[in-house]
Amino acid sequence: MGGVFEVLTDEGKMTCYPRKKLRHEEQDILVGDEVTAQKISRGKGSIEEVLPRKNRMKRPVVANIDQVFIVTAPMPPADFSLVDKILLNCKTQNISAVIVINKCEAASQHFFDRVLNNYDGLSDDIVTVSAHKLIGIDKLKELLKGKITCFAGQSGVGKTSLLNVILPEHKGEIGAISAKIQRGKNTTRHTQLFGFEDGFIVDTPGFSLLEIEDIKSDKLASYYDDFSEFSADCKYKNCTHISEPNCAVKKAVEKGEICSERYERYLEIFKEIREAEKNKY
Repeated sequence: MGGVFEVLTDEGKMTCYPRKKLRHEEQDILVGDEVTAQKISRGKGSIEEVLPRKNRMKRPVVANIDQVFIVTAPMPPADFSLVDKILLNCKTQNISAVIVINKCEAASQHFFDRVLNNYDGLSDDIVTVSAHKLIGIDKLKELLKGKITCFAGQSGVGKTSLLNVILPEHKGEIGAISAKIQRGKNTTRHTQLFGFEDGFIVDTPGFSLLEIEDIKSDKLASYYDDFSEFSADCKYKNCTHISEPNCAVKKAVEKGEICSERYERYLEIFKEIREAEKNKY
C-alpha cells in the first residue's frame, strides 16, 4: 500500500520499499511476485529485484497464481459477462479456474441451471457454497491446499465472507447490497496474500469492469472451448462466427447445442475488442 510492501521471507515478514533503480525503471511490483530482498534492519528491508513471473492476471492485478476462484451469487444479479472475461484472462495465462456459487441458500433452481448451462465443462470445477450457512466450505478448503488461489468477482458476491470463514484471522469488513441499484459495496480496498495449508489465498477488491487486451478479435473464438467441437465444420477456416455464411457454431446455437446467452455475450465481447482495435490504430 502506498509503495510499501510486505514480503514473506524465511525469517518472517519484512516491510520493504523498492530500490530506487526499480522505481526509476518503473518496474511494477505485484502481489504474488517473487522478489529478492535485502534486510536493512529488524523487520525492514528493500526489494532488489522482481523475479520472472509465470503468469499475470489483468484484473485483479496479481502474479504467479495457480488458480482463480470466480465467485458469483444470485444477489447482486450475476454478471456473467465479467465471468466470461475472467475465464478468458485465465485461459491466456494458463491459470486454472473454479466457479464458486456463493449464497446457495438464496439461489433458485433456475439460477443453478443457468450457471450450469453457461459453464458446465468450461471451468475446472463448479462448487456450490454458503458462507452464511457454512455449506461447501470443506470442499473449498480442499481445493485451496498447496495452491496460490485468487478470489475474484464482482462486489457483493461474498468473497470477504468466505475468507472470514476459511481464515478466521482475516476479519475482513463485510459490505451490504444496495437495495436501490442491486449492486454490492466494495469493502476490500487492496490486494493481499494470506497463508493457508502450504499455499496462499489472495483477497482482492471486487470490480465490475474488465477489458480484454491480450486477445485479438479474430482469435477470440479460439478461447471458447464450447465452440471448438463445432468450428471445424464451418465453411471458412478462420470463421469468427459473427456474420460468415455456413457457420457451424451459429447452427449449434440455433439447435441449443451451445448456450445462446453465452454466445450473445461472445458477440458483445467481440464488438468491444474490435472497437478497441479501431481506436488503437
